[in-house]
Amino acid sequence: MEIYDTNIKDELKAFAIANEMDYFGVASVDRFANLPEGHRPTDMLPTAKSVIVLGMKLASGVILAHEEAFAGNTIPMPAFTQFGFNKPSEITNIAALKIVRLLEKKYGKVTMPIPSGEPHDELLFMGAMSNRYAALCAGLGEMTWSGFVATPDAGPRVRWVSVITEQALEPDHLYNGPRLCNPAKCGICVQCCPVHALSNTESVCVKIGEFTTQYAKRDKPRCRCATSGLVKGTPGRLQADMPEKMETMEDWFALNKTNDHWGKAEFHHGNYCLRCMTQCPIGNKNINGKDDTL
Repeated sequence: MEIYDTNIKDELKAFAIANEMDYFGVASVDRFANLPEGHRPTDMLPTAKSVIVLGMKLASGVILAHEEAFAGNTIPMPAFTQFGFNKPSEITNIAALKIVRLLEKKYGKVTMPIPSGEPHDELLFMGAMSNRYAALCAGLGEMTWSGFVATPDAGPRVRWVSVITEQALEPDHLYNGPRLCNPAKCGICVQCCPVHALSNTESVCVKIGEFTTQYAKRDKPRCRCATSGLVKGTPGRLQADMPEKMETMEDWFALNKTNDHWGKAEFHHGNYCLRCMTQCPIGNKNINGKDDTL
């Protein structure tokens, strides 16, 4: 039976909070057994014992900037792309790096950070290891139908980052709070997607031990067209029609290679959609002034 030093975990949690993190959780590496081969913690760090997950809430004003942009006033959109995507990813990455340095310098434990946001494998449209899956494994929330991890207070409006470490830490309990997402009673994420990338009926089941949650099957190439701001319905400048053939990531690359200078200027400057995340009613007091958790 593993014996844990609770003082180390308490120290790491206090350190994370002092570095602007709102969430801290720990998962044991065995909880990641259902991830694809090559994307599990022990595939990258064979001696790993724990995964630490950090999360940062997005500011309410940033979400309101997103609302303005989709209402037709695109002037505030940089406030969202920078402070709703780029900078929170940067801050969570810095916090993760500081955790890595603390564990390696003070405790001599090899620790590997998994980036928040970019970079990821653009062809597969996936990261080295899913930070969202890690947040589930650390008990920090449940999946929304749109594929984000929702917490009771912030819904899916959280940026996540994780670190894989040799340090054995006591894992947190998997989420066992009230149900947060009920697609049968909601479906807002499906309705608001500008490129119709989310299935209304087909889902992917996530099972971690006795914990189960699910999310909608996503048309990744269509979603990428939206997050790049390359098609109508997003606040990007190109506003092109969705091509008739958009079935693979190669089709998206072909669209991105167009000679339109606006598309090239704005590509990778942030995320020009995330409509499903901002419109989710879970913990969202910006839509109608009240918490609409189901």
